[in-house]
Amino acid sequence: MESSLSLEPALLRRLETLTLVSRRRLARQGQGDRRSRLRGTSLQYVDFRAYAPGDDLRQIDWNAYGRSGELFVRLYEDEQILPVHLLIDVSRSMDYGSPNKLQKALQLAGALAYVALCGYDRLQIGFLADRPVSTAGPFWGQHQRAAVFSALAAAPRSPRTDFAASLAGYVDHLKLPGLLVFISDLLSPTAEAGLRRLATAMHEAIVIHLLSPQELEPEPAEDVQLIDRETGQSVEVNLDLGTIARYRQRLSAWIDHLAQLCRERSARYVCLSSGDDLERSMLRALRAQGILS
Repeated sequence: MESSLSLEPALLRRLETLTLVSRRRLARQGQGDRRSRLRGTSLQYVDFRAYAPGDDLRQIDWNAYGRSGELFVRLYEDEQILPVHLLIDVSRSMDYGSPNKLQKALQLAGALAYVALCGYDRLQIGFLADRPVSTAGPFWGQHQRAAVFSALAAAPRSPRTDFAASLAGYVDHLKLPGLLVFISDLLSPTAEAGLRRLATAMHEAIVIHLLSPQELEPEPAEDVQLIDRETGQSVEVNLDLGTIARYRQRLSAWIDHLAQLCRERSARYVCLSSGDDLERSMLRALRAQGILS
C-alpha cells in the first residue's frame, strides 16, 4: 500500500529524522526529545517493537524472545506520548485539481503519519465531510505503518461538506488533549465555525489549507461554466484579466482572514498547493512553520 501513496523508501528514511512539534509540550517540558522514552518500572507497559542497536537492554522482553527467538523492546505509556489526530477532508470538493487535492492530501497525511509513528505518538485518523465519515486507529509504533497506509489508501469519499458538524462530531468524543492536524481545502460555508471548534482550549490545532494550482492561479478563458462539485449548481463567467485580478484579490483576503482566525485561537496555519512537491516544498514549508522539526 505504500506505493499507492508514492512514498519512496528514501523519503521514508528522511521522515524518520523528523518530529511533529507540540508547542504545549515544549513549553511544559523544555526541549525534551520525545524519541528518548522514559523507562521505569512504575510506568504501564502498553506495546513493544523490534530491538534496534543502542536500545536499553533492560527493556528487552525476554519472554517474547523465548517464544519467538527474536528480540523485542517493551514500550511504556508515559506523559510524553502525544495523541495525534490526522483529520482529512474527503468531501467531493477535494476530489478536484491537477494534481488532485485529495490524492495529495492523503500523500501528505501518509508522510505525517509516518513521522508520528517513528516518534511513538499515538495516532488516530479521521475522515471528515458533512460528518465524521469514518476513523482508523489508534496506531502506535513503526510496525503499524502498513496498517496506516492501507487505511489511507482506502479513504472513503463523501459528496457534502459541513465542517462545523464534522469537526464538532469528532472533537466532542475526545477525552484526552491532543494535536489535531486538519488537511482540507476549507471550501465549506461552515469552515470558520469548524475552525473555531477545532482550536479549543483543550487541544492544539494545525490547519493545512490545501488548494489546487487551478484555484490559486486560474488561467484566462472566455465563457467558462463553473460547477459546484457538491451541489451541481453552475454559473457562467468570463475569466478575463479583470475578473482574475478581482478573484486573486478576494482569494488573498480569504487566506489572510483564515490565517488570522487561526492565530487568534493559537492554531498554526499553512496554505499549500496540491501542485507542490511533497518533500521539496510541502515538508519544507511545514518545517519553516515550526510544525515539523
